[in-house]
Amino acid sequence: MSDLAYRAAALFWAEVAACGVTEVVVSPGSRSTPLTVMARHHPLLRVTVCLDERVGGFCAVGMAKASGRTVALVCTSGTAAANYLPAVVEAHHSGVPLLVCTADRPPELRGVGAGQTIDQTKLYGQCVRWHAEVPCDYEQVGYFNRLAVRAVTMAGAGPSPGPVHLNWPFRKPLEPQGPLPTYKAKVGRNLLPVRLVAEEDVEILLGLGGCRGLIVAGAMDTDDAGAAAVVAFAKAAGWPVLADAGSQLRGRGPLVLDGAEWLLGRAQMASEVLAPEVLIRIGGSPSNWAVSQFMESCTAADRLLLDPSRRWEDPSFGWTKALASDPVALFERAVDQMSAADPGWSAGWMQAAGAAWQRVEAILEGGDLLEPLLVTTLLRALPPKAALYVSNSMPVRDVSTFWPPDTMPRQVLVNRGASGIDGVVSSALGAALALDRPVAALVGDVALLHDIGGLLAASLFDVDLTVMVPNNDGGGIFSLLPIADGGPEIYFEELFHAPHDVSLCDLAHGLGVCYHQIKQADELADVVAKASGVTVVEVPIDHRAAIRQRKQLSNLTE
Repeated sequence: MSDLAYRAAALFWAEVAACGVTEVVVSPGSRSTPLTVMARHHPLLRVTVCLDERVGGFCAVGMAKASGRTVALVCTSGTAAANYLPAVVEAHHSGVPLLVCTADRPPELRGVGAGQTIDQTKLYGQCVRWHAEVPCDYEQVGYFNRLAVRAVTMAGAGPSPGPVHLNWPFRKPLEPQGPLPTYKAKVGRNLLPVRLVAEEDVEILLGLGGCRGLIVAGAMDTDDAGAAAVVAFAKAAGWPVLADAGSQLRGRGPLVLDGAEWLLGRAQMASEVLAPEVLIRIGGSPSNWAVSQFMESCTAADRLLLDPSRRWEDPSFGWTKALASDPVALFERAVDQMSAADPGWSAGWMQAAGAAWQRVEAILEGGDLLEPLLVTTLLRALPPKAALYVSNSMPVRDVSTFWPPDTMPRQVLVNRGASGIDGVVSSALGAALALDRPVAALVGDVALLHDIGGLLAASLFDVDLTVMVPNNDGGGIFSLLPIADGGPEIYFEELFHAPHDVSLCDLAHGLGVCYHQIKQADELADVVAKASGVTVVEVPIDHRAAIRQRKQLSNLTE
């Protein structure tokens, strides 16, 4: 039976590789031995070993986001498989293609108290595109070819990519009883993502030509060509773009506005000067609160939500039309026929946004090295080919809000599906492995402590990963919420800000990685430009001073 299991695994991986998968992330375990050994023996698969399954799951998320390709995961049975759940949830909500292979005990060992055995049937619930229980009858050779093709197709080749779960039961002996088998793919197809366009959606879009339009772009895992297509359409239509950092659109010309967030609460937004007649949202939900509130209150006659996954996720429920066409493909089809709005429309937005940014930068230049100045300095100092992985909570909002107009475009990756702070360092490690070029991760101190395993994993690889940590000794974002003014009976500092007083210097040195503490912007720029290997850069933040500065900045919108 052992040799049959190895033959099944060999057939499976041969077909997975033929479908274009190149990366497999495994965590050590006994029950998954046939899967891990045969993946390692396939010449087209690179196996990355992560000791911790939660780290491995998010490492795979980062790999898939950075490369745009499906990544496979392999672990043993029991809680090992359960530790994939946070990464599977994120992949489900952000549309990241993962092929999750969990080993399991055979049916006769389930529910009888066998060690390391839990109910893994549909373990990830509704957070997978497809789940299959792999049979223990490994003699059905053709099944494993078909299983691989269907799994990879379901994960990444359709309009709604995401995780797929295959649960593999193995009986002992788990070690091979003879020579390892070798098999070539029988079906063999390179599966590429499908970008669909409906003809009626093209007509709807062209019918809005000449109107005062505005595009709001949330996080999108698109490449340079996709980002260029969005900007080309915006130019043809004469429509400004409000873009999250994770949209891949920032730095791609004046129509992609920097500083626009500071306009959205101002009196001029109530006038017809900057009020759009058409509002289009692409990508994920915006991270910026002001942009979200603006969309909810927008009275444009035509409000379009473009979502090829057909999940229609938007909390405002204020859309007049929902289109299932892929936005990049739709814009490519419409760009040559689109009528442009009056040039004064986009010019008014660009002029107002430019003036707003000048007011913001005047405050930053005269202040201490707090989170906003840290972000502008980081974006200007990063090497041209470096990618940026940004944590949730305040970092993702700050990168979108304080992106300086003189900054070049760069790949910005964010886990905005479930918007958790867990696994960000691990995800950044995955991106660095997949891209084979420098990656900087901007994470808060709590997010770093939440993913120490990711930093440990990074220390074991030859990657250039700079982990930038604005350290306000706790959950600084809670200080911006109404609960911060709740009075002494709320125990705000203890229960919400929750200072930890952990020495990041000791932590970094204990893991054998480089460490710098920076207190001046010019020092920060120098360290970022020269960093190599795995490096932690800590910027101590006085969170009370940070609150005062943010309140000063918020006055710009009044």
